[in-house]
Formats: sequence, structure tokens, C-alpha cells
Amino acid sequence: MTVKVILRNREIIIDEIKDLTVRKVLKKLELLPETYLCVRNGELVTEQELIKDGDIIRLVPVISGG
Repeated sequence: MTVKVILRNREIIIDEIKDLTVRKVLKKLELLPETYLCVRNGELVTEQELIKDGDIIRLVPVISGG
């Protein structure tokens, strides 16, 4: 049971997916949740969303400025 995370053209495989949420993925990768959006199957998902076996998650950096 694995999940593929794509971050800046890098693929990261996560094997431990029991009760895995987007927030836990970000924490595991030592990323701040407020600095990334998570996209699964072309749709934006929230930090509380459960990740399922075989999911491919793309983490997109949030760009802000003034």
C-alpha cells in the first residue's frame, strides 16, 4: 500500500498510509501546511482529507506577494 507525492518534479513514495491525511503527509515531509496546496486527481483537497492507497498527490507551493 503506497501513495505517490509529487513535489517540484520530485516523486516521493510513502508506504505508511494508515489513517494518513494531507496534513500528516506535509508534516512527514517537514513542510508548512499554509505554504502548499494539495491536488488529487485534478481537484484541490483539504488538510483533513484522508489519503487512500494508490493516490497520487501533487503538492503545489502557494505564491503570494504584493
